[in-house]
Amino acid sequence: MSWLFCLLILVSLLLPLQSFAGNQSELFSEPGYRIANYRRPLPDQPPAGERIDTEILLELIKRSNPLLVDVLAITLRPESAEFGLSWLPASPRQNLPGSTWLPNVGYGYLEPCMLAWLERTLQRLTGGDLNRAVVFYCITDCWMSWNVVKRASELGYRNLYWYPEGSDGWAAAGLPLVAAEPQPLPGMTAGEKDTLFDCPATDLKAALNRSDEADKQGVLLFFETHHCPFCRRMRAGVLADPGLITHYRRNFVALALDMESDQPLTDFDGTSTSAREVAQRLGVVRTPTMLFLDNQGEEAYRYSGLIVDPRRFRSLADYVSGGHQQSIGFKTYYKQQQD
Repeated sequence: MSWLFCLLILVSLLLPLQSFAGNQSELFSEPGYRIANYRRPLPDQPPAGERIDTEILLELIKRSNPLLVDVLAITLRPESAEFGLSWLPASPRQNLPGSTWLPNVGYGYLEPCMLAWLERTLQRLTGGDLNRAVVFYCITDCWMSWNVVKRASELGYRNLYWYPEGSDGWAAAGLPLVAAEPQPLPGMTAGEKDTLFDCPATDLKAALNRSDEADKQGVLLFFETHHCPFCRRMRAGVLADPGLITHYRRNFVALALDMESDQPLTDFDGTSTSAREVAQRLGVVRTPTMLFLDNQGEEAYRYSGLIVDPRRFRSLADYVSGGHQQSIGFKTYYKQQQD
């Protein structure tokens, strides 16, 4: 057997493996979430918890009264000058009785605002009980329910169930479905928004336009990562303060960006980019970083580091909105405000 023939055999064996590895990298993110082709056959095992069928789910409902969470994705219309933020289902949704519908939380790349919404909603629905039985489902061959099981496990929930047959399997078993309405995101209901950040944060150009049209001072970009303890501390503290939320939203359009995310978004010039690329281009190297931009997209001021004092955080908004950064440092300005 010639060496050339052996080489050809070796290449023929390696090429499928290389193709498989390439396909896997296109289908899954580095943390292991499915990021493409969400309507495909599912694996046998969930990333956490237990896989259940309709019969087991019926028994679980009788025995444990689990929280049922529907994660079917639908279109989300961003806020604009003409329209408010709203869900736009393509058709009426019917799901399992007693379910809570949390759309779009099963995407592989999840914006910080959507992750925060999922975390807050699960905490509210479970009463903060990480041992509460929670069942996630979608429709048949839907990877989004698989993703959310993984995400809930990373949030600390320990009693998770994956129902891959979803509402299709429930209906096929002759069981009733009921009309469903998606849970509102912050900003969809009347009154003041209960979060500082606009959601979704997928269009930087539109954010600048909204700021200009509303006669605000510009855009605040809050750069964070999902593993940043200081970011989480700020989200639980000053970023959740109702008075500060109102004060900041009066002056800025605020977006939260995960500086490690490759989720597509629209840049200030209308081109396609990602939060990772934006952070690199703007020289953001640590979290949390608060980057203030004027309505022309030019940097007005940046602040890197943890802020826990509400007075300091409020002063930061006043400092930038008043243009004081052009004549005095923030440390000096803040000291003067406290004297």
